[in-house]
Amino acid sequence: MIRQEFQRIDPKRRAILSHKKKQFATPAFKQQDYPHRLNFYETPPTAEITLEQFEQWAIDRLKILAEIEACSYRNKTPAETTAHITPLLQKFLPLSSNTSSRDGAEDPRLKNERQKDHYSHFILRLAFSATEDLRRRFARAETMLFRFRFQADDSRERRAFIDSLSLDWESVSDEERREVAEHLVAATPGLRRSDEEVWYKVDWEKVPELIERRTVFLSRGKAYVPEREQLSMIIAEFTTRLERALEVCEVKFED
Repeated sequence: MIRQEFQRIDPKRRAILSHKKKQFATPAFKQQDYPHRLNFYETPPTAEITLEQFEQWAIDRLKILAEIEACSYRNKTPAETTAHITPLLQKFLPLSSNTSSRDGAEDPRLKNERQKDHYSHFILRLAFSATEDLRRRFARAETMLFRFRFQADDSRERRAFIDSLSLDWESVSDEERREVAEHLVAATPGLRRSDEEVWYKVDWEKVPELIERRTVFLSRGKAYVPEREQLSMIIAEFTTRLERALEVCEVKFED
């Protein structure tokens, strides 16, 4: 983010710096690549930006998250929320797909958009990590933003992004699928035969939406999830990782 050399720190302050926090004073600065439109925000940004960018990017993202939260409080439908948020995103936090440019991810415009998205997320993550309530609100709004973008993403780019993630999904073999076919059909609305879908096994805690809707077969702590419910798995994974990162962020500032 904003570069601060360790040597520039006041000598009195340097003497009392915790060794645990020294990494914040001497990071390795480098530009990052953004091959995908979507981001799980697992790697903090380290390249330099200006103070003006730091402030404006944070403000722009905060406007989006505030409107998302307001839509939720007003019980707007997904369609109403989409109609309200779309023009605001285009104005304050645009994020174009690779197919929107002849140069793809190498287009400077796309790089700038993705850099702003990346930095603004981490700036607000720091700001919202102070209390449990703030962390919960931030995670909820960011999850809703990610869901909106994921659903609007180009199918091929979405697949490429998913393939880039290290997801703990276990494919269900044909033999195992046949063994539990009756349960799969019974638990999945609209499904006539189990071989109509590709199935994955995940820890049941990773698909809370499906558990709440009772639309998934559970066995020995695993949820059998059809590929059509991929969105639920991705959203749950995004939320889990973000909540964990927020907790780590809080601990670092308490040390």
